Amino acid sequence: MEMDRLAGAPFIIIMCVIVLCVLALRKKAEFILNFMLRSITGVICIIVINEMLASQNYATMVGINPWTALTSGILGLPGVALLYGIHFLKFL
Repeated sequence: MEMDRLAGAPFIIIMCVIVLCVLALRKKAEFILNFMLRSITGVICIIVINEMLASQNYATMVGINPWTALTSGILGLPGVALLYGIHFLKFL
């Protein structure tokens, strides 16, 4: 009887570790998906704002590169505003 209880303990521990790993991967996948969506949204906003500024004959544009995508991915739309703020400060 004592041997049966001890034999089940590793199984329970393994199952707990598997459940914890699945939960951690779900959180990580959610974070990565959220980051990618913010990056894509930020790049689309930059493209739209650049086009609107070009149609108003402003000669300023924020470039699209990995750094701007990273900034908009980490900070979201305030990151896009920060990029334009930095760009406009260069002209003062």
